[in-house]
Amino acid sequence: MRPRVFSARASSRKVHRGTLLLAFAAAIAAPMAACSSGGGTSAAGSGAQGGGGSAGSGAVEGLVSLRIDPAAASVELEFGGSAAVELKAVGRFEDGAERDVTDRVAWNADALSASVSDGRLSTDTPGLVRVIAASGGVTATAEVTVKLVGELALPGAPDGASAALDGAPEASSAPSIAYPLDGALFPANIGAVEVQVNKAGASQAVGRVEFSGDFIDFRVVGACEPIPGTDGCAMVLSPAVVAQLVSASDGETMETRVRLAAEDGSALGESDAIDVRWASATLSGGLYYWRTNGTALQSAAIYRYDLDDAASPPELFWSNEQSPPLANGQEKPCMGCHALAQAGDKMALTFGGSGPSSFALVDVATAEMIAVRNEDPDGFATMTAFSPDGELMVNAFRGVLTLRRADETLEALGDLFPDEPERLTQPFWSPTGKHLAFVAWRPNENGAGPELYGDTVRGAQILIAGSDGSTEFEAPRALVPREQGKSHYYPAISDDGAWVVFNTSSCDGPEGSGSVGVDPCDTYDDNSARLRIVPVGGGAPVDLARANGADTWANSWPRFGPGHDTYRGKNIYWVAFSSRRPYGLRLPGSSDGSTKPQLWFAAVALAPGGEIQGDPSFAPVWMPQQNDDITDPTGNHIPQWAEKALPVPR
Repeated sequence: MRPRVFSARASSRKVHRGTLLLAFAAAIAAPMAACSSGGGTSAAGSGAQGGGGSAGSGAVEGLVSLRIDPAAASVELEFGGSAAVELKAVGRFEDGAERDVTDRVAWNADALSASVSDGRLSTDTPGLVRVIAASGGVTATAEVTVKLVGELALPGAPDGASAALDGAPEASSAPSIAYPLDGALFPANIGAVEVQVNKAGASQAVGRVEFSGDFIDFRVVGACEPIPGTDGCAMVLSPAVVAQLVSASDGETMETRVRLAAEDGSALGESDAIDVRWASATLSGGLYYWRTNGTALQSAAIYRYDLDDAASPPELFWSNEQSPPLANGQEKPCMGCHALAQAGDKMALTFGGSGPSSFALVDVATAEMIAVRNEDPDGFATMTAFSPDGELMVNAFRGVLTLRRADETLEALGDLFPDEPERLTQPFWSPTGKHLAFVAWRPNENGAGPELYGDTVRGAQILIAGSDGSTEFEAPRALVPREQGKSHYYPAISDDGAWVVFNTSSCDGPEGSGSVGVDPCDTYDDNSARLRIVPVGGGAPVDLARANGADTWANSWPRFGPGHDTYRGKNIYWVAFSSRRPYGLRLPGSSDGSTKPQLWFAAVALAPGGEIQGDPSFAPVWMPQQNDDITDPTGNHIPQWAEKALPVPR
């Protein structure tokens, strides 16, 4: 490391969710393996963990081998019920004879929702269950396919609705699914999901959402409720249904279709199939985002969404009423460019916009200002990044990055990278503390204007520097080098420090529609903005095509969640971002910036090791409850994600 003019201090390290999960798995596996090698009460050594089981009476004397009969079985599961299958353990002994040892061996299952007692497997969720029978060091396995079947009628479903949808569909009456998006992956805790459908005819009033796949052959039937102002309708999948879809999504195949018809069975049509899945991974932590009504900055506010209690709506955290006056005497100025400490206990706020750039450090638990700098008309700080322990912060102001203490003193410890020839802005300190990413640009070059505010940086590139998480930084290197006709900006680093997600906008894209940021690639609310990802060590950036969609939806301000999980053998990361893409039929989108942005979550599945193969993203899902009134949406963007959402002070 190249030492700075300030001394290095040891920084605390937080245990991240992925580490906790690995430790938890190891804690489970160790005692189970010990049991297997001892009395044979479980078969964790052969890979079983998570499900309930029964223990045998000890090692069966003279046992040579085991098999489970049948070795493969299938059972159907009705919604809201449970399914069971009887298995038998057959042992071969030293004398060559085979005997039934079902009640003498230990049984276990690898699914948390399944239990096995004396060969009887019981479960209330679909999927593939691996069953293990063991005695001493002798084991046998079987696989049971559990398939969710049947039909669920929604409350208020018209009499005979299902029968009306059973005929042969007509091609001319085929509806289309507007939401969820094809290729979407939902987190497990997103709650109820609305299926929005474009009708092919006005008489189509009843609908059936049909799921088919390896672990599911299930239908939800009911009235398809009209969506005001459109030719479409919607049906709601309850949280209880979603919980079953999580397990069913583990199959290699899973398709979703919608049938619509008139109540008398006429105008029957069936949509094309889409592939929509639900992961067992959940969203967690606290999301604090900037919200406006889209007409006046004076109406700006910061809202907090507790993703650990995703069923509860977002709450107001900060409004203009709480903002200190500007140096020019303006009362209750707007706030923006907020940043959060990793623990969610501190927030940096800029007031009045990037011009005035007044500043406050806020205690999130009390919403009280720890320190304020609002008396200098030249400003103080525009954008901020916190160290992993929240004790330090990097402020960006007029193209300079300054390291400060994140306390009541706001003591400046020095400017970072003084030898860097370009202007610097938009810092992001990795949660591991090992890297600081930021944007570099040249005013009056590459099409950029003379402004030093740091929010309009046409022709920008992304640099990254090694860090000790405290006061020492290496010389920066180009992570995403400058490209002709493009701008790269808004970097964010994943919780494990492996990946950088960022924005790229194109200078030949559509111009902005507002009074600020009209230039198509000045990085201020650019319509052509797209999400891209690159390993932190460098390499060719990859466009997150499925997350972005095909049009110019202004996909901006990407931020990783505070932890990652696994999905189908890969690490799965959730990325929050703002976008003007349509939310199905409920909210129109715009490719020219004329509609209000909404918040979305996209999953990104990446193999450990820093190599990206193809597009690792899934189509995004809309953040629920982000508008008080869906018919009068607010503009929601700049999501900042912390490990925890602290209670909003009353």
